[in-house]
Amino acid sequence: MFQKAARAALTLAALPLASAAPAAQGGSPVTAPMLGSWVYGTLSSTDYYDPTTDRWQDASGATEIVTFMANGRYERTRLLSLTTYGCTSKLLIYEKGTVKIGGDRVTYRPQEGVNKGYTCRPSNGWSNSEIHPETWTFRFERDSNGGDILVMQGQSGSVAHYNRYKR
Repeated sequence: MFQKAARAALTLAALPLASAAPAAQGGSPVTAPMLGSWVYGTLSSTDYYDPTTDRWQDASGATEIVTFMANGRYERTRLLSLTTYGCTSKLLIYEKGTVKIGGDRVTYRPQEGVNKGYTCRPSNGWSNSEIHPETWTFRFERDSNGGDILVMQGQSGSVAHYNRYKR
């Protein structure tokens, strides 16, 4: 039951990448304040010890890092790790291509990438390089320190708040 739920969650997360061939159009120039790298979400980079089970557990969470370049290109990496009742499922999506920016919309036009993952164990894995464009609306807000926050809304209505990514 829980394995099916984990597979369903990962499958739904991968759906935006499961169709048409890559776009070949050039990108729109990217200017401030969008220029640079942005991060959304939280995902621990380490596992944790569960004293009740006396076992190490995988971290859970989701994160995305997207970098917009001045020449209209982008790179985007998304990672989802979900642990439910001893079943850890992971999804990694990496893509790069061009962006088209018009008004309050940005369209990702991937030219290459991969989405791969597994449900409960690596032997239940998949890998796919079929990707398709996505369009998001965006706006900028300020955090309490005056820094930029990039607010993106997907076609499904989902909203994500990105902070500047500092390596």
